[in-house]
Amino acid sequence: MFFFAFLFIVISILNIIFPKIGWYLKYGWAVKGDVEPSDAYLLMSRVMGVIILIIFLFVFLPNM
Repeated sequence: MFFFAFLFIVISILNIIFPKIGWYLKYGWAVKGDVEPSDAYLLMSRVMGVIILIIFLFVFLPNM
């Protein structure tokens, strides 16, 4: 359980700091040419990363 929690926190923090990596892993490989994610996508990815991390910290970590 500790490994899962640690992995989840690391991935969430990476998504907050480097949201383009997630976009390239999910969509970027399927698109040909020089395509970048929109600013709105990057902002929403960061916001959702923060929200999910906060929920995880308050719900799952006290139960460990």
